[in-house]
Amino acid sequence: MTFTKKDWIFCIALTFLYACIALTNVGSNKTPENGYTLKEGGAPAVIGFEQEEDIAQIWVYSGISEGNLKVISEDGQELDYEQKFGKMYRYANIGGDFHTKQLTFSSESGDLEILEIVFWNAQGEQIRGYLAAGDPEASNLLDESDHVPKRPTFTDGMYFDELYHARTGYEYIHGMEPYETVHPPLGKVLISFGIRMFGMNPFGWRIMGVMFGIFMVPVMYVFGKRLFRKSEYALLASFLFTFDFMHYTQSRIATLDVFAVFFILLMYYFMYEYYTMDFYRDGLKKTLRPLALSGVFFAIGVAVKWIGIYAGAGLAVIFFTSLIQRYLRYRRLKTAGDESAPEMGRIFKKNAWILIGWCVLFFIALPIGVYLLAYIPYFNIGYDLKGIWDCQVTMYSYHSTLEATHPYQSLAIEWPYILRPVWYFMGAFEPEGSVATISVMGNPAVWWICSTGTIVLIAALCLRKIKGNPEIFVSLVGIASNFVPWLLIRRCIFIYHFFATVPFILLATVCLLFELEKKYPKLAWVKWAWMGLALALFILFFPVISGVECSTAYSDALEWLPGWTFRGV
Repeated sequence: MTFTKKDWIFCIALTFLYACIALTNVGSNKTPENGYTLKEGGAPAVIGFEQEEDIAQIWVYSGISEGNLKVISEDGQELDYEQKFGKMYRYANIGGDFHTKQLTFSSESGDLEILEIVFWNAQGEQIRGYLAAGDPEASNLLDESDHVPKRPTFTDGMYFDELYHARTGYEYIHGMEPYETVHPPLGKVLISFGIRMFGMNPFGWRIMGVMFGIFMVPVMYVFGKRLFRKSEYALLASFLFTFDFMHYTQSRIATLDVFAVFFILLMYYFMYEYYTMDFYRDGLKKTLRPLALSGVFFAIGVAVKWIGIYAGAGLAVIFFTSLIQRYLRYRRLKTAGDESAPEMGRIFKKNAWILIGWCVLFFIALPIGVYLLAYIPYFNIGYDLKGIWDCQVTMYSYHSTLEATHPYQSLAIEWPYILRPVWYFMGAFEPEGSVATISVMGNPAVWWICSTGTIVLIAALCLRKIKGNPEIFVSLVGIASNFVPWLLIRRCIFIYHFFATVPFILLATVCLLFELEKKYPKLAWVKWAWMGLALALFILFFPVISGVECSTAYSDALEWLPGWTFRGV
């Protein structure tokens, strides 16, 4: 594969453009981090004010804890607030309506970690307090009020499954018992790297996902260039993926899918490289490099999320198909009585067994080793191998027996045509007539066209209108391995599970367009129009996939299908 000057320009420009978009407004790095724990039955924290104040609202920004908070004014007026895990690391308005010069905060039950308490009057002005009595360290409850926005958004706290994954990344750092145990640890370890670098704030827990989303752009470009050997088609594949809504939204939330899909892309890239090589022509040693790299990224992907195992089934299909093709080549020569057949047969038998042996190392032994290494945070708090095994049993049991339901769940068959997006977030502080919302869904210019294109491609292959090739084969195997297993699942699942399939329906449809353009050169304009349409829809839907404030009328106008709800169920 030759990377030309045009390739460098396309790849760098697209990556830079996406980086600017993805990093903008991703999250604040100035949220409360210094807190104080109110112990159950322990000394209260008494917060005073310079004069009697009319307190309309009290906001609490809490850490990892559950229990009941009691607030009492000087005249005995009380306020009770139940602190739950679902409210942590975000601003919660717990009420107010006090006229007082002093408030006492105590824990009725549970040890409550509170990172900041903020007071507001009816005019929306912040009221400054001071620690009047209690443990001197309780002054941490009031020390970061300068960071508090008047209208918090998703940039100021956790939303959706960040409550599980970002929290668990923090627990890994501090040697705490992990809360989220239904996925392998590596993705949360990656999230924890951002927290270590930038703190336990939205920017810190999201930055690693954003960076992996950015890195996906050049990976997709290089993948497209290797498949199609044309810069324009590499640009088409990477451009469409870059401006897919799900790629954008999933890379800006601290969950695991962006890491898993990144490694799935790489494992397939290197397996495709291996598949297009030939140990008769290239030699065995040269073919081992991409095979080994595919195994490395498979190992990492499985340690992030078990969907890597689905992807791995496709890798096995590609690998054994390549072996069968080498064997059939030898058999054809033998049947034809070619004098080189005996030597080729000897080479095949020797190399086949060597390759299978290396695959045991690359795709079984190495993944087991990497998987165990991912559990270092568990070993650090006293888990042994039996404890790790018990985690796997619990994990499997959770996924196989889950009976919970969710208003945004959907069947896998509904995903390709975006029948039910998942509503992630809606702001609670926007003015009347405005909304700040985040939904995860696909770009119709990508998903609708590519889902249809994949069906057309399969039909054309069956009708022999198009001849199969390695590019089509690997794309279709990627679709089958990453999507078909979900068709068999009837538990609560969501559209974002289709994320791992999106690159492959995209590549399959680009394969179709590539073949059509070879037959009908006048179709060259289609790829540019397609990119323009994808970008136009990305801009059109940007407010409802990014959390940027817009009018409710605008968000309502984008609800094109009955299952599209951007302001609630």
